[in-house]
Amino acid sequence: MVLTASRRVATAAPTVSPARAPGFRPSSRSRMRIAVGTLLAIAAVAVTLLIFATADKRVPVLQLVRDVPAGQQLSNADLRTIELSADPTLAVVHARDLRIVVGTYARVRMVSGALLAMPMLQSAPLVAAGSAVVAITVPSGELPTGLRERSRVQLVFPITSSQSADSALLAPVNGRVVGLPTTPDSVSGKLSLSIEVAVADAVTVARAATVRVVLLDPGVDAASADAIVAVAAPATTPAADGSAPSSTAAPG
Repeated sequence: MVLTASRRVATAAPTVSPARAPGFRPSSRSRMRIAVGTLLAIAAVAVTLLIFATADKRVPVLQLVRDVPAGQQLSNADLRTIELSADPTLAVVHARDLRIVVGTYARVRMVSGALLAMPMLQSAPLVAAGSAVVAITVPSGELPTGLRERSRVQLVFPITSSQSADSALLAPVNGRVVGLPTTPDSVSGKLSLSIEVAVADAVTVARAATVRVVLLDPGVDAASADAIVAVAAPATTPAADGSAPSSTAAPG
């Protein structure tokens, strides 16, 4: 029994520890690529965070709370301040400029809910000096396509069947649209159109029984804030008998 146990102990194989696998050691070129890739990933994350931070930046701007027709003077009650993520290229009026725009005049019709923009406004009244506004009525199907506020038009006065054949034909009158119609009259079906004309022509337009509207080239709007209005002095014509010269107004 003792001999058998001794043989078993003597023949036992010695324990051998497993060999360790060699560790990963990247070359200098691989280490450079890893570093560049890490820097690019950090830069991409930074750019993404910057974009989200900029998109969330909100600025206070002015918004219209009710319709403002062309020519009306702007007041505090017409505006309110809202905050939005505004593109720097978007034409808006910042809330800090409220005192600048209050008191200006609407160049075109502005609808409720629209963002206020400087091109909608002008500092001078819509009706130029020496002009008057006359309302005319026209059938709903006789307004030219493309007619808008501040459009330059020519008013033509045709002879109607109720007038005699020898009635004097009125000369056309040039003007500008200052107020567009909304809905036709429920009885006559006609639309009311407000036209700015010279004071000397206002009575002629108001007396006309029938008016046709002709849309002209826009030209230069004398009532615009950026328009240059030149006022010509009346020319003087000496009288033949040596009396005081009389002034002759330039034709309109």
